[in-house]
Amino acid sequence: MGNIFRFFFLPVTALILISCSNINKQMSCEEILDTIYMNSSLNNFEKNKFKDLFTNRYPEYDLMFQDAADETNIEKNLLAAISFQESQWDPKAISNMGVRGMMMVTLETAALVGVEKRLNPEQNIKGGARYFAMLMEKNKIGPTEADQLSIVLASYNLGPTNIIKVANLVNSNIEEVLWNEIKKELSTIKAEDLSLSDSGSYSRGQQAIDYVDRVKNYYQLLSAHSCVAPKDQLTFF
Repeated sequence: MGNIFRFFFLPVTALILISCSNINKQMSCEEILDTIYMNSSLNNFEKNKFKDLFTNRYPEYDLMFQDAADETNIEKNLLAAISFQESQWDPKAISNMGVRGMMMVTLETAALVGVEKRLNPEQNIKGGARYFAMLMEKNKIGPTEADQLSIVLASYNLGPTNIIKVANLVNSNIEEVLWNEIKKELSTIKAEDLSLSDSGSYSRGQQAIDYVDRVKNYYQLLSAHSCVAPKDQLTFF
């Protein structure tokens, strides 16, 4: 399953990060980082908030993400990106829907992946990583690794049953359904069709689309801060 994480998100970002790993690199790591921040689709408030928390909050949990990555074979920067989107690396985060902790784990998921204390950051990070790995292993949607990873990110946010339902609206042969086709359906689907509820004018389907996009952006920033390209060959979303 680990080979599925040979990916990146934007060709321009990939080219920049490849230069970082080359012996004859032309850009410094600082220049690469500045370029990634400049090209990110996040707004300035989001970029500044991420930079601040990466400096002042993330270091405390870095080894926990590494341990979870070692256990599940999911890249550390991806797990950290998911966690930032979920909780901004706040181990005490609690939503009004009852999900909690660094990876915002539900009670049902906690029981499934062996998390006894959801507000324990180490348990929560490992639990979220195990759940994501389970989603990845069970996912049948998408013809490419890039499609599959985007779809699993959406499943983590919206629930795998809902994403399967959306995929079936596109094609009964869900293995051939593209992430872009899922996105198109999510942008128009009504929350009640997924047994969910919208928040005002912000539809639940659009929230899932934005969730995936933001995780990708945070992954780019984390990779740039590490000054490393993703492992092995690159694929694009």
